Amino acid sequence: MGPCFTGETTRITSAYWITRLLIGLLACFVVSPGALAQDEEKKKTEVFTLGEVIVTADADTKESPAAITEITAEDIERQNATNVGEALKLIPGVHLRQGRQTDEYYVTMRGFEQDKVLILLDGVPLYIPYEGVLNLSDIPVQNIAKIEVIRGNASVLYGPNSMGGVINVVTKTGSEVPTTALDTKIGDYDTQHYTFTHGWKVKNLSYFFGASHRESDGYNLAKTYRTPDSVNESVVSAPSNPSSLAFKAIAPDEGRRDNTDYDRDAITLSSTLDIADNHKLGLSFEWYGEDYGVSPSPRYREHKKGFFYFPRYYEFTDWERYVINLSDEYKFTDTFRIKVRGYYDDYYNVLHSYDDDTYTTEDRVGPPSGRSVYDDYTAGGELYAFWDVLPCNSIRSGLSFKRDVHKEHMGTDPYDELVSHTWSYALEDVLRVTDNVSVTMGASYDFFDKKKRDQPAAADDDAGDDVHALDPQIAVSYDPSDTVNLYASAARKIRFPTMRNLYASGVLGPQGDPNLNEQRSYNYEAGATWRVCKSVVADASVFYSDVKDYIYFDNIIGRFEQFSDARIYGLELSVSSQIARNLFGRLSYTFIETQVLSDVFLDNDTHEDLVFDPDEIPYHPEHKIDLDITQTFNFGMSIDVNGSFIGSQNYLDYVNPNSTQTLIANEKEFGSYVLLNAKVTQQFTGNIQGYVAVENLLNKDYQDLYLLPARGITPWIGIKLEL
Repeated sequence: MGPCFTGETTRITSAYWITRLLIGLLACFVVSPGALAQDEEKKKTEVFTLGEVIVTADADTKESPAAITEITAEDIERQNATNVGEALKLIPGVHLRQGRQTDEYYVTMRGFEQDKVLILLDGVPLYIPYEGVLNLSDIPVQNIAKIEVIRGNASVLYGPNSMGGVINVVTKTGSEVPTTALDTKIGDYDTQHYTFTHGWKVKNLSYFFGASHRESDGYNLAKTYRTPDSVNESVVSAPSNPSSLAFKAIAPDEGRRDNTDYDRDAITLSSTLDIADNHKLGLSFEWYGEDYGVSPSPRYREHKKGFFYFPRYYEFTDWERYVINLSDEYKFTDTFRIKVRGYYDDYYNVLHSYDDDTYTTEDRVGPPSGRSVYDDYTAGGELYAFWDVLPCNSIRSGLSFKRDVHKEHMGTDPYDELVSHTWSYALEDVLRVTDNVSVTMGASYDFFDKKKRDQPAAADDDAGDDVHALDPQIAVSYDPSDTVNLYASAARKIRFPTMRNLYASGVLGPQGDPNLNEQRSYNYEAGATWRVCKSVVADASVFYSDVKDYIYFDNIIGRFEQFSDARIYGLELSVSSQIARNLFGRLSYTFIETQVLSDVFLDNDTHEDLVFDPDEIPYHPEHKIDLDITQTFNFGMSIDVNGSFIGSQNYLDYVNPNSTQTLIANEKEFGSYVLLNAKVTQQFTGNIQGYVAVENLLNKDYQDLYLLPARGITPWIGIKLEL
């Protein structure tokens, strides 16, 4: 027996725009989507269910009482998303923003940074061990069947590091109908994307294979970007060793953003072997190989002579990842089954830091330039058991372990090596009290073992104290009718510190603290799903989080800021509707308020420390509205339009215009903006389609991070062949 919730999972699948829908509270909602092409697609591919952590007996039943949105392969294609980050941009409660490195995307969920959101690929935790996060644009979409987004209190079986929620990317596997597809599209600045996929089920073996190549000379800016004069004045006065390599002002970017080229290859495979009706084995494999540039960016850092902006010129000449994921599911009886997973996830990359924008020499001693090598891996395993004790009661349990290893060195320096182990044991009970009321109770015991610290340049090799926590959770689901579901939950969630939080060296970057404790969040949520009629579904949820020891990394100054006491609260409203036979729409509204209720301390090496009391967590827009519309025509054409209104957001500027000897914390604001995207697809024959797409249709000039201009208008034209 799965969770007792019988309402519909919120989806981003078929887009139903609201014209005849004014549901009484606000006119901004979102919901389920998908229907038309989905039935046809399911004949060609299936979901790799072994990649899911929890699978309920009833496909229409939620895995837990929570706000859940599902993005399908059809949604990804309609929205012209080329990576996982782009596929998440329209989810309520989720804000996608560009990172400081080129073509780098991260998400925040309900006010929590990505390192506090558990991201999985077929059940495997997805992050670089040292950083605790992964650039979402590195994950191609060629083999994705669906993305399940659980906002807020996910099941305790997911373990630690899920304060903001869980995102599980689940891949495809083949069906009895063989399918082969080739997709080619091109854009400006010699951007070219090629994707090949093939899937089939032969007797008891199903598989889905994908290969892709993506390359570009860079991306377009809405207008010429000039680094502010005050920043460049600091750059040219910044001390350098040797002095003969004095810093130059950062040149303006006209048209194309400088040094944003990339070359990305990917090979993916998901396969399932049905050994018997009650036993199946799974294997998935992914390999990514890349090299890409990083746009020039100034970093404000402390020097013995004062605080200055130092320009950084980076390039990844080698970035590789591969993961092997083995899974086994065995059903002993109709009421008891287990699922086992073992995985190895390896990252290797080479980063060059150059002296200037010629990207040729690496002779600077201070701040240092040179070649850095990073070699990380995660190895782990999971065991889950699902037991339907009675028709009204089921028990779930999970045991997981992972070993994180990070190695790095720069130039001829010896390797640093860091090792940590994470254990989690979870137990969850789902009880159907009546036909329309269910209660889910559970807890996880999580243990973080700071196993090894070997840093030759560090003063000592003290790895710090281990951390452990007991995290309980309770949720209630109530169905007052066949069309309405109400739910509420309360949970304690944690995020263990990352290796970077603990052991960062402080060389032109943050200084770690080996004795940092876990970040804790006490999350409360209530929500409802209402199937208004056959073609209209509405969702609403409110949430509140009491957060302790929230760690925020400000990349401009390279510091970890710890907010000992913070609050995050808000609401999400959504609706989807089928307006006409060929017209669908989806609309959502998100309100998020963050508050910092404690002072923040920034310790400096040679200058006066800074103590300040920020009002809120930086870079979190208070309001967000998402719209997604699809119109299809009988002659094979479809028009997809989507967009977002992103409200104003605050950030902190630490530069004291009157002195280079001290820091200040000055709150500033980015204004709100609107982004629109469109795609027109024409089916020429049964297996050939052509399309054109435009991102940032209005060519809006905006920033989501200070000193980082975002992409301008981006056109695409492509053709897809299916056999």
